[in-house]
Amino acid sequence: MQEREFLNKVRETAIKLLRSKEVFEDIIDEINGGKMIRPKTIYTLSSSIREEETERLIPLAASTELVHIASLFHDDVIDNGTIRRDRPTINARHGNLISILAGDYFYSSASRLVLENYDSEVAKIYSYAVSYMTLMELRQASFRWNTGLGEGDYFEIIRGKTGALFSAAFESVGIIFRKNESERLHLREAGMLFGEIFQLTDDLLDFTGRETGKSRLKDLSEGDITLPAILLMKKNAGFRELVSEYFASRGENHTAINEIEKTICDESLTKEVNEIIEKNRKEIGAHLRLVSSFSEDIFAPLLESVSARKK
Repeated sequence: MQEREFLNKVRETAIKLLRSKEVFEDIIDEINGGKMIRPKTIYTLSSSIREEETERLIPLAASTELVHIASLFHDDVIDNGTIRRDRPTINARHGNLISILAGDYFYSSASRLVLENYDSEVAKIYSYAVSYMTLMELRQASFRWNTGLGEGDYFEIIRGKTGALFSAAFESVGIIFRKNESERLHLREAGMLFGEIFQLTDDLLDFTGRETGKSRLKDLSEGDITLPAILLMKKNAGFRELVSEYFASRGENHTAINEIEKTICDESLTKEVNEIIEKNRKEIGAHLRLVSSFSEDIFAPLLESVSARKK
């Protein structure tokens, strides 16, 4: 099965499940708007370990995408987001209540897909991943408007927010294709590192102002500290003072955020984050090479595209 056919079947599976109940048609249409990075990753991982029965992974990929979209619905309520993927968000179109309930419905639908198609071990892994995602969202919320977030806190948060779902997907592929316990562990760790790369790249794009589909410094302007800001605050006392001033105003000091934007011109910052990304890439390769029949040539282009993406 080719990737395009696989992704089309993932969309069809998710839409069919959601349409089994009365849900607003334009909410269901959110399935068609994303880049489908997680289903693409599941497909590529399957191909890279030479497993040809990719149709067995369609419900897994659909469930993963539904969990991801559900988290976006909730994020947009938390952040008061009004635009995503160049269109008004669900909460902008229908209000926060509908957005929250739609997210809950997508989460429960994802659980149903896993339970109906795989054994209890996969269901347990996905249940844990969603729980971890939510816990780290809570942890990030507790640090909002707080300049005290450290690197350790940051990495713990992104492992939960982003890494947990990739990790669950990677390990579940191993379970479905009956890899041994050691190989599953390597897949789990590779997935977590893959998620870290994805979030690190996203946070760097937000900070440096390259095209991301959202405004520059969205995270910082909403009171969230990410790794680029942590690193720059260590090196630049003036930047740290501006962030502290802006956070003390709870986002009301627009002069401070404008000055913050002018302050960010440190190329060594991008280099520092990219070094962490490169370290993760090497570790991912080391883990996956210990999975039987793994082909680095098949997986490497995807890893490169996620690490070096522009938006």
